[in-house]
Amino acid sequence: MGQVGWIIDLTRCIGCHTCAVSCQAENNTLELQTGKADLAYRHVVEVRGGQYPNPFTVFVTMACHHCEKPACLPAGPVNAIAKRKEDGIVLVDQDLCIGCGYCGPACPYGAPRFNVNTNKYEKCTFCVHRTPKGLEPACVPTCVGGALKFVRDGEAGEWGEVPASFADPELTRPVVKFLR
Repeated sequence: MGQVGWIIDLTRCIGCHTCAVSCQAENNTLELQTGKADLAYRHVVEVRGGQYPNPFTVFVTMACHHCEKPACLPAGPVNAIAKRKEDGIVLVDQDLCIGCGYCGPACPYGAPRFNVNTNKYEKCTFCVHRTPKGLEPACVPTCVGGALKFVRDGEAGEWGEVPASFADPELTRPVVKFLR
């Protein structure tokens, strides 16, 4: 089984949110921002720390990490979430999803998002409509700082230096490597 993944260089992310905007445009979720729910599959987390005279800010681009052991997969009662054998991508089957809400809180990274228009959950698909054509997920080529990289067949390796607010990787074995 192959496995796609992310490499995120925390030293290069400038917090511009271009990855999130391009994801919303590619997946047609822009008009679904209603104030009731945030359907963005990718978002940027701002982590601040340190004290004067050495404060710091780190931006972390986040989406589904298509984990080796996804917590969202067994959470729902109707098996609407599956992990593809050929590339490890975790997908929500919209025909099966009943919108019960169990997958959202089960994910330690907040990847599944509730769509108020369909009353179902959705999440990052690694742009499965683009990658078979040799294209990267929409968020990658638009990343201004070059902080986001799409990798195949386990290139992501181990997690690297995990950001302070990130859930314990041993819980789900996310397919992401952080560089710092």
